[in-house]
Amino acid sequence: MMSDLETNIDTLLVDQPRPQPQPAAVEYEYQHQQPRSRKQSFMRKWGPALVAIAGVIALNFALIGGPSFSNVPALNEKQLFARKLGAERTAAVEAMDFDFEKAKLDRKMGRNRNFGSRNLSESDGGIMEYTRRRHRVLGDYVHEDVSDQFTAFGKWTVSIIYFAFWVFLMFPNWFLPIGRPGIALGGGLTMVVYRFILYSFGHGPVFDAEKVIILEPLFLLFGLMLTTIYLEKMERGGLFDKLRNSLDDPVNWKRSWKIMLMSTIGSAAVMNDSVVLIFSGVVVDLCVRHKVANSMPYLLSLASTANIGSAFTMTGNPQNILIVSLAYDDISWTEFLMNMVLPVLGASLVNTIMVFLWYGQELFPGSSGIGEHLAILFTGRKTPEIIALENAHQAKLAQNPVEESGGWSIWSKLQVLIAAIFLSCFALGYDVCVVSISTGCVLMVVNAYKHQHYDPRDDLTEYDAEGNALPPKRMYDMDGNEIEPEEEELITESETTLTEVDYGLLLLFMGQFLLIGSFDDTGVPQAFFAFTMGDCADQMTSVPCVYWFVMIITILSNVASNVPVCQMLAATFPYATPYDWMQVSFSATIAGNLTMLGSAANMIVAFQAAKVGDRSFTSERHAPFGIPSTILSLYLGTFILTSIHFAPE
Repeated sequence: MMSDLETNIDTLLVDQPRPQPQPAAVEYEYQHQQPRSRKQSFMRKWGPALVAIAGVIALNFALIGGPSFSNVPALNEKQLFARKLGAERTAAVEAMDFDFEKAKLDRKMGRNRNFGSRNLSESDGGIMEYTRRRHRVLGDYVHEDVSDQFTAFGKWTVSIIYFAFWVFLMFPNWFLPIGRPGIALGGGLTMVVYRFILYSFGHGPVFDAEKVIILEPLFLLFGLMLTTIYLEKMERGGLFDKLRNSLDDPVNWKRSWKIMLMSTIGSAAVMNDSVVLIFSGVVVDLCVRHKVANSMPYLLSLASTANIGSAFTMTGNPQNILIVSLAYDDISWTEFLMNMVLPVLGASLVNTIMVFLWYGQELFPGSSGIGEHLAILFTGRKTPEIIALENAHQAKLAQNPVEESGGWSIWSKLQVLIAAIFLSCFALGYDVCVVSISTGCVLMVVNAYKHQHYDPRDDLTEYDAEGNALPPKRMYDMDGNEIEPEEEELITESETTLTEVDYGLLLLFMGQFLLIGSFDDTGVPQAFFAFTMGDCADQMTSVPCVYWFVMIITILSNVASNVPVCQMLAATFPYATPYDWMQVSFSATIAGNLTMLGSAANMIVAFQAAKVGDRSFTSERHAPFGIPSTILSLYLGTFILTSIHFAPE
């Protein structure tokens, strides 16, 4: 019996297929893609963020002397004179005869929206005429204080609604699967209805919903989407594909570094929202191509550096564009860039180090620690795992060779020319909304012409099971007469490319504008700013108050968004200097990396990645990295900007 049983077992074992040995590169590639089952402890995940928050609070309290602001110096003669001059000028402007009804009609008809150069000649009215024009135009942009028209009940309930939808937007997966655009639009419409109810029962003023929706960012975003879609779709192997291929690399840390470099330069040249709009799907595609288990390091490399890089120029993000419009003094494109170079480079360095440290296991596979990370970066050292990744990539290329592109076609060269003109118009200070939409329209016409006259026609021939072409079908009317086929119907741009514009993203912004605008009406953000700034309110960009000011701006930018914060400050400090606005711009921009709702670029990355199936970029995964990285970047950059700047104070 035993011998028969042993014989049967041996037979079964022999009949089973034996696993084939795998090459080392393929074996590592397979193991490398497996998700890590080890769950991080609370302190390991959130410890650095908690330490960073405690450290920045302790630093600020030490600098300003605690809640009593005992270390804050008294205002000097220059600051007292500036305050007195500003009050006198505002009073003089308000005392001037002014037809408010005519000005309101002019704004509605699109007239008198510009207030020109600050250096008006005396025959044109000089500085007072400039100030009068500016105050007139700012009615379209700056928040008007109506908080005294709310009852306590109205303020509390509007604030509760705002924070409820803020939580919904931060954590959309905790509730119904509506998506952020639906949540934001639902919140905005809820706020409109609720404000009408409050007004009807005497608990609040009329809600001017039309005014709080700032059209410039929406126009700009639409134009950028239109431009980027046509740059991508015009030609296979064109400018867009060449940029995308330049980001590819088999080594993880090099791929992350290329993404950060491209994102920083692109955001400074164009705008951070457009860069992440173009390359979010590209980054996800690279992660799928290399079968990485965690795409978060690469999406963070894109989003965080897009925010930081956008601080370089006045056209880098919506709040910078708004700041240049609202600033009392003229700020040139080059002046802005010169002041921001050193602080942004410092913030970029800190962010890069944080990405490489935080995600060291993913970006430096096989590395034993920080020392080996540095050796890999600066001496070219390679771990066996990195060598295996390179070998696997070469083996894949050998099996599936990449087709060599035919160089730069006439359409690719035309793309480069249009893109160069587009960037030049930005740098020369032309209206960014008009430039972006005009560029998209030009590319649309070029693309339609190319499709009509140069692209091959689609083959509509039908084939049988054996591959033989079938004769075209003939149709007959009721009398048996053959119906002649009509001329081939053209497929229009409205049916193809224009449908790819992300209108849901525009709805997301509109909903957020309605939520934030109503919340600002209550005066709660302004009261929070005035209360927390204390004695620093009149010297917010002077040491030591500047570091406390940066912390408050960071909090407000992540609660009420950075664009409304800039609007609020323009109304609160109408005569802020160019240096004051530089500090506001830098802090409001870098603060966008603190949480996922801190900037529109973060939301776009999450939204675009989710559209192609990657939902790893969430608030819960962003904040543990974003908080310590942002605080370190922000305070190093602020120290540099405070120490070295060229803008007048």
